[in-house]
Amino acid sequence: MSLEPPRPNFMFEREPRPAALEEPLTLRIGLIAFAGLLALGAVWMLLAALIAPPAIALPSDRQSAGAAAAHRTSAQWAAWLGLVRGDLYAQAAFADADLAYLDKAGAEDPANAARIARARSNALSATSLSPVNGAAWLLLAELPAAAGKSGDANPATPLFMSYFTAPNDPTLARVRLDRALATRAGLDKDLQQFMKSDLRQILADGPQGKAAIMAAYKAASPQNQAVLESLSADVDRDFARSLRGEPPK
Repeated sequence: MSLEPPRPNFMFEREPRPAALEEPLTLRIGLIAFAGLLALGAVWMLLAALIAPPAIALPSDRQSAGAAAAHRTSAQWAAWLGLVRGDLYAQAAFADADLAYLDKAGAEDPANAARIARARSNALSATSLSPVNGAAWLLLAELPAAAGKSGDANPATPLFMSYFTAPNDPTLARVRLDRALATRAGLDKDLQQFMKSDLRQILADGPQGKAAIMAAYKAASPQNQAVLESLSADVDRDFARSLRGEPPK
């Protein structure tokens, strides 16, 4: 008699693996695509960083504007490559800040039209992509109009935007006060309050600050000189008297 257990007359079938345990092909493709996008983004950022010049701030005088102009080409290529980076467009615009110091004949020279248009376009791109960039707004206020486009030179709106976006930036105070005093339009009350804040910051620099204000005062129109005298009297009466050529009390 055999002691071997009886064998079943059917074969056990292997149960299929749950679908959740299998790696879907679409998931693999998605991960590969995501990794590719990350790699492209890294290359894009690296190239822009390699091409971009050392950080360029808004020049405050002719000498610094000339130094910034040496980086004009690399700054422009970095802005084009950066595409959506407002800071790079701002640097490209600052590299053309020497245009702000052109005299009337130079501003009307058709040879400068392309540069003025490019600087304005870069500054507009910077303010569009980064609206809180007070320096870019200020450059827009400083740039002269291209030949035959006198409407481009209205500084009121960009000057106000510079004050609104960077009201307490000490690096902009001198340039901004110079631009406000150079405007031919009247200085309204709101703008005068902003100018008073710049006055305080500049006077805090001591003798150098006072010399800068005095130079801007001498270059201003009689109407704007009177405004500066009034604002200075609210901040520092002795300095206001010195503007008028009076001895301090």
